[in-house]
Amino acid sequence: MSSQYFDVWSLADEWGPEKVIQVYDPHTKMRGVLVIDNTAMGPGKGGIRFQPTVTPQEIFQLARVMTWKCAIAGLPFGGAKGGIRGNPLEVDRVAWVRAFAKAIKPYVPLQYVAATDMGTTEMDMAVFAHEIGDMKACTGKPTELGGIPHELGTTGYGVAIATDLSLKILNKLNILNIDPKEARIAIQGFGNVGSFTAKFLDEMGYKVVAINDASACIYDPNGLDIPKIMEELKLLRTKMKAPVLNDLNDVPKEPRDKIFEKEADIFIPAATSYTINEQTVHHLISSKVKMVVEAANIPTTKGAERILQQNGVWIIPDFLVNAGGVIGSYVEYIGGTEMQAFELIKYKITTNVKRVLIEAANSNNPPRIVAEDVAKRRVKKAMLLREGAIDVATEAYAREDLEEYMWRVDGL
Repeated sequence: MSSQYFDVWSLADEWGPEKVIQVYDPHTKMRGVLVIDNTAMGPGKGGIRFQPTVTPQEIFQLARVMTWKCAIAGLPFGGAKGGIRGNPLEVDRVAWVRAFAKAIKPYVPLQYVAATDMGTTEMDMAVFAHEIGDMKACTGKPTELGGIPHELGTTGYGVAIATDLSLKILNKLNILNIDPKEARIAIQGFGNVGSFTAKFLDEMGYKVVAINDASACIYDPNGLDIPKIMEELKLLRTKMKAPVLNDLNDVPKEPRDKIFEKEADIFIPAATSYTINEQTVHHLISSKVKMVVEAANIPTTKGAERILQQNGVWIIPDFLVNAGGVIGSYVEYIGGTEMQAFELIKYKITTNVKRVLIEAANSNNPPRIVAEDVAKRRVKKAMLLREGAIDVATEAYAREDLEEYMWRVDGL
């Protein structure tokens, strides 16, 4: 049976989802889905994905990632995700976004706060907010509407901070021995997240040797000129709707999947889900990758993750490192500035990566298990408080305070 008709409830557990709303607009033929996974810590937060391949199953899994992402970041949000099934370049995107907003309006913004995701932009958020009739309906809006657009690179900035810190911590713990100045980085996906991750890592002095998008892979073992590539793409954008790497001049190009075969110390998936799978993972092992930093949401299948771990590859999980976007969204939500957003992203990502990696090294557990455990404890306490189990929640808070104190003592 097609995953389009997947029974989302077969994945239901103690955490959620609380609501799964599938909508259809006969006039535009818009098909959409909203999954509100868990709202114990606050309204469900998550972007709207606008892609031809959107399915309820995918949106549920992304909503669950948001539950853990908001919890590990310590934000007053739960987890949710929206999805519109269609190609935004081939339909009347304004009409489709309006139709989706109108269909889910009863849940916004008290139970769901939207944002941009693959296929949606700050202009879509402007349309969404106006249709709902409330600027609190979404984040990632244009600055003219009080927004902090994701086009500023908040997610990529967080990924770059996490990459830099993870490498330095693992070096200090004698788990890795890679000179940051010599580290080779490959970035799969060169959209908003991948391009800004490359930009910020380049500014930190890292060598990005390979990038790709849907059209091509570009590789230089001595390091790519990221500022030049981004500037050329920016210029091309004034001439065409959506320039891609294949449109660049004077740059040798290869098929896009060659990215998995390029020798690199750090591999950063920043595209769609499950690109690191049982087929591609063996190329990463052969390419001598030592660390995978998940800029994309759920980019690695469970089977591929096991293979990476068995080969000593450290995987820094998505909801830990790519939280820059939702942290920036929170600053927008409370009326903060762009500068405050970047400052809070650096503080929270640094604090959380340090905690998770030190605990992972000390406990011999993978970073994902450690990070999920922290997130689950926080969500569970919020659920207990919502249910009125004050005594149980208070005891849990006391335990968490002790663990937090011990971590700070051990880690500093």
